[in-house]
Amino acid sequence: MKTKRSAFSLLEIIIAMAFLSIAILSVLWMNRSSNQGSMDAYYEFLAFSLAREPIEIFRGFGYDCLKDIAEGKVSAPSRYPVGSFIDIDFDSMSDLQYPAEARMFQRKIELDKVDHGDLNGVKIKVTVAAKGQSKVDVWMSRKAVSLESLVMERPK
Repeated sequence: MKTKRSAFSLLEIIIAMAFLSIAILSVLWMNRSSNQGSMDAYYEFLAFSLAREPIEIFRGFGYDCLKDIAEGKVSAPSRYPVGSFIDIDFDSMSDLQYPAEARMFQRKIELDKVDHGDLNGVKIKVTVAAKGQSKVDVWMSRKAVSLESLVMERPK
């Protein structure tokens, strides 16, 4: 008399492997998407921080000093040049420290006078963009981040 052995057929094994591979691929895809989102958020946060810094510095100067810088009567601080994209450098000896990834960004600071009759002000616009072909250019969904602020003249 023959005894019947129970085992999986080849078809059942192939179907199980197909379901298992779909499950593994979906987990890997979710991991990749999560990593992409995290890196995008980190680099965007860093770009906004690099844009906020000169705005706060220039707001501290006040309207009169900003007006003179915008008109070219006084030069801007050497660390914050106005008018063109400048690379953000990492200097380990500086008092002001940036994360090492800040080297992959460049920043442009613009000052524009705003005159509307009795209301006078200076608009500060800071644009931070990724440098060339860097990791930031790959990971960050935005190509550039811009922030603006307005410093008004005190009423007389």
